[in-house]
Amino acid sequence: MKITFIQFLVILSVLFLSSHVIAEEEASPTLLEVSEKAEEKAKIIEDMTEEASKGPYDEFNRITPRSSFINLAKSLEEKDFIRAINYLDLRNLPFTTEEYDSPQIARKLAILGKRAITVDFTDLSNEPKGHSEDGLPSYRDRITTLKTQDGSVDILMQRVPRGNGVFIWKVANVTVAQIPQLYDEFGYGEIGDKLSDFFPDYTFLGLEIWQFVMLLGILIIAFIISYVITFPILKILQYKQILAEHRLQKFLVGPFRFLITIIIVRILFDSISPSYITKVIFEAQTLLIVAVAWIAIGLVGFVVSRFADRMKRNGQTDAVVLLKPATTSLKLLIILIAFLTWFDNLGYELTALLAGLGVGGIAVAMASQKSLENLIGSITIYAAQPVKVGDFCKFDTTLGIVEEIGLRSTQLRTLSRTVVSIPNSLFAHGLIENLTQRDKIQYRCHLKLSYDVTPTQMRSVLASIRELIAQNEHIDSEASRVRFIEFGDYAQELELYIFIKTTDFAQYLEYREDINLSIVDIMEQEGVKLIVPVNTVQLEKASDIPTV
Repeated sequence: MKITFIQFLVILSVLFLSSHVIAEEEASPTLLEVSEKAEEKAKIIEDMTEEASKGPYDEFNRITPRSSFINLAKSLEEKDFIRAINYLDLRNLPFTTEEYDSPQIARKLAILGKRAITVDFTDLSNEPKGHSEDGLPSYRDRITTLKTQDGSVDILMQRVPRGNGVFIWKVANVTVAQIPQLYDEFGYGEIGDKLSDFFPDYTFLGLEIWQFVMLLGILIIAFIISYVITFPILKILQYKQILAEHRLQKFLVGPFRFLITIIIVRILFDSISPSYITKVIFEAQTLLIVAVAWIAIGLVGFVVSRFADRMKRNGQTDAVVLLKPATTSLKLLIILIAFLTWFDNLGYELTALLAGLGVGGIAVAMASQKSLENLIGSITIYAAQPVKVGDFCKFDTTLGIVEEIGLRSTQLRTLSRTVVSIPNSLFAHGLIENLTQRDKIQYRCHLKLSYDVTPTQMRSVLASIRELIAQNEHIDSEASRVRFIEFGDYAQELELYIFIKTTDFAQYLEYREDINLSIVDIMEQEGVKLIVPVNTVQLEKASDIPTV
């Protein structure tokens, strides 16, 4: 089957999508990994009371790097930026501005935390003196490393004096000094800052209200672009009468347009400055997988429908029955692949899933072994077509007309008007004699003449029958014959071996009857008779039976 223009566009789109995904240099953390880290964080917070007892009391719990950073994170999550200032080392900054001494610096740090900074809380030290073998000065600990356009930037905490000889941990002043520059790269941007001030401060799934508004706008723009792309294609194909079929138009405006929309949203998604959690959810590619699966299912349906039309035009109407289960199987396979891909994107191990599916598949295969054999048998029957619906055939000792070739069995209507169901696994591999496909019907019989018939009469009878064979328009004279074959025990035997030119059994019976009557006329004209074997039984009288 030739690839249509629409199919070419679909393949091109899938290739573009694949190249876009492959081009990503580094795989993002999965949703499962993020969830596990969140559980670890919750567990660490529960144990923080024990950590507090390792050093002097501090009202902000800044005695260890871990306790200080976790409490800073809690303050930022609760948007208590005034409290968060207490976890920042604001000493010896490069220059003094009100920005560094206001909650705005904490707000920017909160946005950086949502957008770019990820921390493994189990790696943070829970000792008052921090890590001692990390290659850093003893008064500093590395929290994480942030990759920027200008290189890697360490996010550091620093041990600073609180007074009275007590040391506490704060975000290092070198890191605080870098917050404005980092915000220029990872922050909301000028538009985002204005929109975040305008809309209510509410977060859902890691997105604020203004981000949802921008995402809705991107969806509308993406749909308009997809409509603009597909509309001229529809018009061109309609003008060239390629879109005569409604299913092709439905395929183009449905899954293909949806795929274009999702690709555009994927390209523009970073413009809404999504949070780290939102990007992780987005990287599961749920909508993208749905779009590709919808494209594949639509393509399968379209190609199969075109193939079914071609089979109907070629007279293979019976084989069209097989296309429905085959199409369903392909669609289920596509859905299964999409489901496994989605689970893999979420972070679940495919090996465990495939192992479970393998065990279940073995059980299902064993339970449905006979059904699968019958299904394969039906495919063999439809592909080889030894018989078709309406054919008169013989299978083993059963004679009948094929009424239905199903997915499980083939039904024959016998001469006695009963219906015999034969499993396709047996029917496909058995000896099938298709009587409908013969081009003529054979008639063979023996004519037994008495030994009183003279050779002259015998020759005359043979000549008359041969003349009948040659002149009868319903007899294939080239393939038919009559011969004096042998001297039997009680008769001289002639073999009549002819082919009647018809495939209709009722006509065959009519022509055979006419031939038989003609042979009777020949016998009567020549004065000979057909004989049948007679057994003579002699009964003795009771008086002749000896008594004991």
